[in-house]
Amino acid sequence: MDADELTRSVWDISEDEFPIGAPLGEQARFLLRYAILAPSSHNSQPWRFEIRDEAIEISYDETRWLEVADQDKRELFISIGCVLENLCIAAEHFEIGYEITHHADEDADLVSTVTLEPDGEPSSSRPPELFDELTERYTSHQLFEDQALPRETIERFRRVIKEDDVTLHLIDEPEQKRSIGELQAEADEAQMADPAYRKELGYWVGTGALGSSWLMARIRQAVVSHFDLGDREGRKNSKLIERAPVIALLATHADTPRHESRPVRSSNDSPFSRVLKTSASIQ
Repeated sequence: MDADELTRSVWDISEDEFPIGAPLGEQARFLLRYAILAPSSHNSQPWRFEIRDEAIEISYDETRWLEVADQDKRELFISIGCVLENLCIAAEHFEIGYEITHHADEDADLVSTVTLEPDGEPSSSRPPELFDELTERYTSHQLFEDQALPRETIERFRRVIKEDDVTLHLIDEPEQKRSIGELQAEADEAQMADPAYRKELGYWVGTGALGSSWLMARIRQAVVSHFDLGDREGRKNSKLIERAPVIALLATHADTPRHESRPVRSSNDSPFSRVLKTSASIQ
């Protein structure tokens, strides 16, 4: 099986395959097929799972931590939060109740435990249509069409945030988008000027994590690792931001590791992932 076939097989899931009446561990493994479709930085997928009876333990995999690009593990925990969100959406779809325990020890790999409760009341905190988006969501690096979003669509985004200490800013004013695009360009140039960052990025590009064939992944690894493409990447990403009809920014009310991870770790679902899936559901 080549890389393309393997990728398609991972995403080709039918809900009809859910093992009704099977042991809880088998049902948990099926739910994890939806969980691993979550987005992650560089598609590094920095998570590990352990199924213990009715509990699914979610830990981070330090071998997949981006030590240069993500020194404080902020993006790592965002990725873990997206996996947790996918898992909860799938459990709710199949009417399996659950309880989430978040582990506060910052020095431990274990992040969260999801205890499945098949006889408990299923949670209904998420719109049911989000389940269909688990297998439809994808990351696009194409320019958006030059048209504004309807006001009702913008209000739909605002309604997905339920936390008191997480704020969603929706920016559609052209001058503000231009300023953000300029900041993005500066950030790209600063990162790509760092040989250690380029080496780390090149490694993940070379593994095919970004969807390239084996040959193209190797070619791109060599280019990314040895050439400073910051100016080109900065211009490209700045243009993407300026052409977007709306820029969504998630912010927390304090700048500490605990609050930085709030959008993905401290509630039963992830505001970040909810925003992504709401985007995917818009026609």
